[in-house]
Amino acid sequence: MWKAELFIKLVIFSITDNKLKVLLKDNRLPLGELEESPSLDKAAKRILEKKIDIRLGDSFLEQLYTVSYPDEIDIVYYILKHSDSIPKEKLKSFFSWEKIAKNIKDAEIVRYAVQRLRWKIEYTNVVYSLLPQEFTLSQLQKTYEAILGESLDKRNFRKKILSLKLLKSTRHKKMIGRARPAEMFSFRKRELTFVKILQPTD
Repeated sequence: MWKAELFIKLVIFSITDNKLKVLLKDNRLPLGELEESPSLDKAAKRILEKKIDIRLGDSFLEQLYTVSYPDEIDIVYYILKHSDSIPKEKLKSFFSWEKIAKNIKDAEIVRYAVQRLRWKIEYTNVVYSLLPQEFTLSQLQKTYEAILGESLDKRNFRKKILSLKLLKSTRHKKMIGRARPAEMFSFRKRELTFVKILQPTD
């Protein structure tokens, strides 16, 4: 009879230095045993908070898929965390996803998670989970660019984002170098909202 251990594996994304990064432990994605739990989502949260010592808070968490090996079955989740909500000592374990060696066991999982995230930002506001409560439009654009791995036209991006009414001005300003202070914004709702962002509106 075939027997395999069952685990929950986490792909934890954050953005630092304008790069999309993923948390690795000993060159692998963190994982934990399923144990008894009311739901898979709560089991993933428990592993994040109890084993990795990072609070979920209002961060985005979603089941990615299930992958099986000869002796192991992994239920994979991906989580989006703003870097300021991660303990500084934990940030040392985040690595640019593009530099992850292709021969490590979880490389394919990370690549698929990045693709899923890229699809997700096309039709939802899920990037809220990678940003602080207040941010500039430049910070928002750089977040999209870090995920997509490409530059976006500044004028078109701002016009589209502001037209969607997802943001509101906080009436605060932020000094950035010698340029004039930049206006600060926040999301009207820090929860998943379905809306066309990177696709033309009808």
